[in-house]
Amino acid sequence: MSFTATRRHWQDFASHLDARNYFLEITRAVRAKTLDIGRPHYAMSLAIGVWEAVCCGYGELAAVEMGVASGMGLLSLCKAASFFRELMGIDIRVYGFDNATGLPTVDGYRDHPELWEQGDFLLPDPERLRKKLPPFCELIIGDIADTVASFETMLHQRKLAFASIDVDLYSSTLACFRMLDWAPECYLPVVPFYFDDTEDFFPYNEWCGEELAIREFNEAHAMRKFQRHPRYRIQHFFGLHVLDHKMRTGEEKPRFPLRISGI
Repeated sequence: MSFTATRRHWQDFASHLDARNYFLEITRAVRAKTLDIGRPHYAMSLAIGVWEAVCCGYGELAAVEMGVASGMGLLSLCKAASFFRELMGIDIRVYGFDNATGLPTVDGYRDHPELWEQGDFLLPDPERLRKKLPPFCELIIGDIADTVASFETMLHQRKLAFASIDVDLYSSTLACFRMLDWAPECYLPVVPFYFDDTEDFFPYNEWCGEELAIREFNEAHAMRKFQRHPRYRIQHFFGLHVLDHKMRTGEEKPRFPLRISGI
């Protein structure tokens, strides 16, 4: 049996309980596989971001995938974004970042040379992928360390509501994290994050790879912190807590309390 959600404009919710009941219906359908809006971990994570945006009163959002490779993940993220755009009239734009040459130089033990080699996960034909993408998605090609700077202008126009980091290497993850040092108004108060290269393989540890990059980021930033949220039962799921966001300092009030829980 397939699931059909009732259309609700994002501005029409009456309370945090009204929003909660609506989003729980959607996320439970995704979990039960009666609603297919792409990869479940992308769909569920983006749903949490959209739910939070509704409670905050934000109608212009961004979702990003760092590390596109074959393009299947980016297309899946677009499918989830399209669902919420059409269902709720919320403006979500999707951005994919990739160098189109595969992994860069694997530099020392922190980049897991026992797992990866330079050139892995090549995006063979960016133009072919671009033709498959919807108008609300942009594919940005180049070294992420260079291209991520362009994302700041985009985020001053909309809030980051979800990010997938799938770049495998410690060094590349650090480059992605350059997008997390901008003004707090670029983000939701808590941004859902998916880190692909955590937990799965036995060699993963907190002294290498994405795990090390996360730990170093937390140590270096007093007001931006990553935390795992296993209660949500989403694969590789973290929240970026933007502690200097005006809704977390009390300078601004959200439309509804951010009582986002139990999906």
